[in-house]
Amino acid sequence: MTDSANAEVEHLQADQINSLISAAGVDGTREIMDTFWRSTTDLLAALASQVAEQSLPAAAGTAHAIKGSAANVGAVSLAQTASDIEVACKSGASEDAKNLLGSADENFKAVRQCFEELLAKA
Repeated sequence: MTDSANAEVEHLQADQINSLISAAGVDGTREIMDTFWRSTTDLLAALASQVAEQSLPAAAGTAHAIKGSAANVGAVSLAQTASDIEVACKSGASEDAKNLLGSADENFKAVRQCFEELLAKA
């Protein structure tokens, strides 16, 4: 398996994206994902602010929203990190949540790169 294929398995469920491409076409999938990128960028910024302000119930809700939308598009690593942040916030572990924010950003970037590589093959 190539490094690119390993990254796809780790960060993105390619089957889910391929199903979306089959249903919506490449252009439709790009539009759907562009909406996902924009909304997730906004949600990650809100999450960082909420964690910094110790607004843990709000942060848990935002992390839950990220987890759900990421899972819907097959962004498995981002969904898992968002789940971990949600759990940390619900348990009052603000330092854990804060420490996970960097992983969420890294996973978001990795998912986007894997998506672009996958779409280029379609």
